Amino acid sequence: MNRFKKTISVLLTFSIMISMAACGNTGDNSDGDEESKSTDVPDETTNVLEQSFTEAQIQSVDEEAPTGTITWLMYEDLLTNAADMVALFESRYGGSIEQRVTGSGNQYFETLGTYIATGDSPDIVRYEWRSFPHGMSYNMYTPLDSYIDLDSDLWRGVKDVAELFVYNGKHYYVPYQLDTNFALNYNNRVLEENGIADPMKMFKEGTWDWNAFESICKQWKDIDPVNHICYNGAGGMNFLLTTGVKTIDIVDNKIINNLRNENISRCMSWIENMRKNGLLGATAEQQQSGAHNGYVSPEEAFMDGNLLFLGMKPSWAYGAIKESLDKAGLENEIKFIPYPKDPLSDKYYHAINTFGYLIPSGAPNVKGALDWIELNRMEETDEENIANAKAKAIDDSIQYYPKCANADCGDTSENADSKGKHIFTEEENKLGTSVCPSCGELRREKYKVVWTEEQYDVYMELKSTEGQFEMLFDNCYGFSNDVSNLFQGNEGLLDGPVFGDASYTSLVETQYNIVEGYLDSYREILAKNSAGETVTLASE
Repeated sequence: MNRFKKTISVLLTFSIMISMAACGNTGDNSDGDEESKSTDVPDETTNVLEQSFTEAQIQSVDEEAPTGTITWLMYEDLLTNAADMVALFESRYGGSIEQRVTGSGNQYFETLGTYIATGDSPDIVRYEWRSFPHGMSYNMYTPLDSYIDLDSDLWRGVKDVAELFVYNGKHYYVPYQLDTNFALNYNNRVLEENGIADPMKMFKEGTWDWNAFESICKQWKDIDPVNHICYNGAGGMNFLLTTGVKTIDIVDNKIINNLRNENISRCMSWIENMRKNGLLGATAEQQQSGAHNGYVSPEEAFMDGNLLFLGMKPSWAYGAIKESLDKAGLENEIKFIPYPKDPLSDKYYHAINTFGYLIPSGAPNVKGALDWIELNRMEETDEENIANAKAKAIDDSIQYYPKCANADCGDTSENADSKGKHIFTEEENKLGTSVCPSCGELRREKYKVVWTEEQYDVYMELKSTEGQFEMLFDNCYGFSNDVSNLFQGNEGLLDGPVFGDASYTSLVETQYNIVEGYLDSYREILAKNSAGETVTLASE
């Protein structure tokens, strides 16, 4: 059934503008509160009841039926955080949303499992990194193949990415929005002052690879070996994915452990040597002096001028970095580029992040849930929305607060608030009136992060499937906490060689069979699902 052929009007600014304003956003699927970690791995483990699930039954959907009310289950307030989308849903579809709130991590999946098992499923949930394959393994979601046409104009832009999340031959998840997972953020003004070439130029010329990255890091470190730090932020995953190989992959009903893959080993050996040479993370001496090793907030990352690259989600980091430097009066030209290309790779592989919704098994209002999913994709792809978002991002015009800043303004006109402060009229705003017509006080300007057109275009390229990048998403954080915990932290498989003193070879030697043991349980579940057997969500 091809449901998505509607024409829309523009009522919403492109959704990425929300994520530019704060570290967390409503569409931010799996990332958790700290963007640098970008996992939904909880800090604690909650026991869950053993619950049995079978494959969701496909419901017949009447496209002419009312949208009705959909029930949303999540650990955040959709009605507040996505108020504009909720309003559109109400006005355009006549639908409404009721919320059920639960905790995150294990508690979220436990609550969802309980609702499904007791026949009280919500209609819509947000995609989490553990939704695939963990949630899909236990048949928590409804296949969307009968409802969404990936070859339609609306969805073909994410078709290739949707294929990365196929489980047991079915599409349970089709993202409405793509985003670059992490990028290398830097202050080019500092590079210029130190006579180092702008890596943006290398990226555009096609010479931005591991060798170029290492060369710049060496130049930076040689200038001030005591204080300079070449790289902080995200761990090894984004470097690894440039090889075109995921640590854990799921293809054709096979769960593949690539930890011993020669390309991953080659990349981790390069990373390990970079770390030993003081080119990744802070040294022990720097840490003793208070320097961060690994995660550092973008607001403080470049304040002392010692950090070269910050690996972090740019839609958050770009604005946060620039605002902190601007308000401190520090010269800056904030830029970001993708992680460097593997020089031995045939393509430029790039880590992608996705946002979207799933329909739980047994959802009573599939029609309403599909309408909500459709609405988000339509707003995301609308050309006028996209143009408006860019125009807003690069707009460098002065913006003012709506009222006079003078507490003693004394305005007695109809354009005054209850305290006598002048409220500037729409006409005054259009004219750019900078002085209060009542008291003569200079109007107070609002701070606004202004993107350069060049950087905004690069950002859009980094999240597009139609450009030079081959999009990849690693599945290592998509299983249980026991699996995820093996990959993170300074002793973890992905982060240890970057920010710790861990040897990747030694880590793999000790952890490979442990990872395999956990994956075997998911392989057994996948085999059961393929055979149409009932599976059980057991306590972790």
